[in-house]
Amino acid sequence: MSEENNVEAVFGWVGAIISIYFYFAPGFPFHKVLKDQMNYQDLPVTLLITSFLNCILWADYGLIKNSTQIYITNSFGGTITLLWITIYLVYLGKKYFVVSLILNILILIATGAISFLFYFIIDSNITGLICMVFNVLMYAAPGEKIIRVIKTKKYELIPIYSSIGGFLCSLCWLIFGFYQNDMNLIIPNSLGILFSVIQILVFTILYCKSGKNDNEKSPNSTIKNIN
Repeated sequence: MSEENNVEAVFGWVGAIISIYFYFAPGFPFHKVLKDQMNYQDLPVTLLITSFLNCILWADYGLIKNSTQIYITNSFGGTITLLWITIYLVYLGKKYFVVSLILNILILIATGAISFLFYFIIDSNITGLICMVFNVLMYAAPGEKIIRVIKTKKYELIPIYSSIGGFLCSLCWLIFGFYQNDMNLIIPNSLGILFSVIQILVFTILYCKSGKNDNEKSPNSTIKNIN
C-alpha cells in the first residue's frame, strides 16, 4: 500500500471514529431531559431525523462505492440514531401513544424502502447527489434553533457537543474525500465545517457574555459598585 493510500485510510478510520462520537453526542441533551434539566421539546429532533436519513443513504453509497469506512460508519450511526429517535418517541408516547406507535412503524418501513430504492433502483450518481443534500442538512441541523438562541441568549439550546463533533467529522471526511477525489464527500463536508464553526462561535460568544453578566450580578460586584 502506498503512502498516499495509508494517509487516506487513516483519515477514513479517524473520520469513522469521530462520526461515532457525533452520533452519540445527542445523548448529552437526552441526559438533561431525563434529569429534568431540559424540556424534551428542546431536544435536537431535526438533527436526529436528518442524521438517520443521512446514515441510511450513505450506507448504501458505501456499498455502491465499496468503501468499508463509509459503510461501517453509517450503518453504526444509523443504529445509534434510531435508538435516540426511539427513546424520544417512547418519551413522547407517554402523552401521545398512538402517534408514537405509528411513527415507529413508519420509520421501520421507510428504512427498508429507502435502502432498497437507493441501492437497487436509483442510479449511483443520483444517490450521491441526494447523499450530499442530506449530509449538508445533518451538519446544519444543530443550528436549527440559532435564531431563537440569538434572541433569547439561551446558548444551552445549541447542542454544542454535536457541533464540535460535526466540525471534526467534516474535517476528516473532507480530507478523505480529497484523497478519493469524490465531490460527493468534498462539497457537503466543506459546508459542514462552515456550519459547525458558526454554531460553535455563536455558542462561545453567548457563553462568554453569560459569564460576564453573572460576574456583574455577583454580590462582590454589587458591594464594589456601592462603595
